[in-house]
Amino acid sequence: MISDGEGRQVLVYSNRDRAAPRPDSSLRPTREGLSADDCHLAAEPMVPGVWLPVNEEIKETRHLLSPDLPRSSQREIDMAFLLKRLSNRQILVHILATLFGIGTWLPVNGMYVQLPLLVQTQPEGWNLPSYITIIVQIANIGPILYGLSQKFLPGKLRDSFIIYGVLIMGAIALLLMALLYRETTYFGAEEHSTYLFVLTFFCALVGCTSLVLFMPFMRNYKETYLISYFVGEGLSGFLPSVLALIQGVGGNPSCVNQTVVNASNPDDSYTILVSDTPSPNFSTTVFIVIMFVIIIISTVSFALLNNLEICKAERVKSQMVQYTKKGGVVKTAEDNAPEESSEQSDVEGTLPLSRCTYIYLMVLVSTAAAFGYGVLPSIQSYSCLPYGNVAYHLVVTLSAMAKPLACFIQFFHPRTSVKALSGISVMSGIFAVYIIVLALMSPTPPLVGYTTGQLLVVISWIIFTGAITYVKLAIASIFRTEGGRSLFWCGAMLQLGAATASVTTFLLVNYADIFHSYTSC
Repeated sequence: MISDGEGRQVLVYSNRDRAAPRPDSSLRPTREGLSADDCHLAAEPMVPGVWLPVNEEIKETRHLLSPDLPRSSQREIDMAFLLKRLSNRQILVHILATLFGIGTWLPVNGMYVQLPLLVQTQPEGWNLPSYITIIVQIANIGPILYGLSQKFLPGKLRDSFIIYGVLIMGAIALLLMALLYRETTYFGAEEHSTYLFVLTFFCALVGCTSLVLFMPFMRNYKETYLISYFVGEGLSGFLPSVLALIQGVGGNPSCVNQTVVNASNPDDSYTILVSDTPSPNFSTTVFIVIMFVIIIISTVSFALLNNLEICKAERVKSQMVQYTKKGGVVKTAEDNAPEESSEQSDVEGTLPLSRCTYIYLMVLVSTAAAFGYGVLPSIQSYSCLPYGNVAYHLVVTLSAMAKPLACFIQFFHPRTSVKALSGISVMSGIFAVYIIVLALMSPTPPLVGYTTGQLLVVISWIIFTGAITYVKLAIASIFRTEGGRSLFWCGAMLQLGAATASVTTFLLVNYADIFHSYTSC
């Protein structure tokens, strides 16, 4: 019992109180598989007709109970709800959903955090990020093929089998990449990292397909597990970043003298200045092998999530409950949602979005993806490398760490208004413009050679990445409650925006001659 500070009491009824008499009131239909016998809340003086499951959305429940409760009492109620909400969840399912989510973008994020080292060794140089970005977008063929299979072979291919295949493919690609990423071939007169590009494509298939396959698959589980999955997806960038920080980048390059000897005339020699960069703590090969081990763990976690009975029990159940006006239950029918269908188990009791809001959010998530996953990653080297390898290394590692942080913020603040999302998008757009200006002014952007310049570029990338991740997650959560194929179209629009921007930026970087690199010597 919690006091609201004004003489009223808030009672928390648990399952132990089922035998206790309840006042005559109309029961509110439950959501997401919660039975009418689950924990309930009421306020004194009692409001007729208000009986709520304890794990309804916390903010929503607070206002339904008593909109005029003092702020301090509302916080106490929120904490009580949160503790009860967490205690009712299966921790193992949360862990498995998180580990499953880690496997989504792990290979691609691992490639991005290795770019400060790869641009020094691969023949593409500063243009390498644009190649990686466009290859990742070409991997959108995966979602397209999945969509076609659902249209022309409905019910023939189980989603779980496809997910197994995609994760195993990513693991094999990482193992081969550790062995072959240094190999190059010539196309005409130009040398290219062919093996690296081909294997990056197969790694990217995992991430691209996850948006229309993994994410909808998680809709078969209660909404809180979708958040755990997104936390895992954020960790798919965080873990490679931590590993890259341990690995280090070796430091900024320095100029050293190197003597060049004429093979035909040993006496004819001369000295030139060359760039020398200290070696990292361990090689890129070791880094990729560690990524391979992690994605194997993710694959095993999905197998457990899909087959353990304790996990199956946490899948969403639809209920049809009829109540009398006196509060008596006439009939309750409970049907399990299909295990493999990503189009069912819609959340009951939520108001649908208006058509204008629905379209606006689709456009917003597509635009956010265009800048977050298309334009800016392609020009990242041009915006960072003028400030040195260390600045570039900090940008790719710390900005990747901002993703899981944004997920945790979304977990504790799950309800975000459209106006708030628009405001966050505008803020991230300001930082995006600053980063683009730096890239256009390369190799001499403002404050080169100053700590202030390095600090500004690192902070700009961190805030931009975190804001874009938060917006994407918030919009996905909104579409999660819409049901139907909303999550599918959300993922499709996200990929469409990223792919269009990546192709455009690739052409500008490699053929328009508006971005310029430099050598330190």
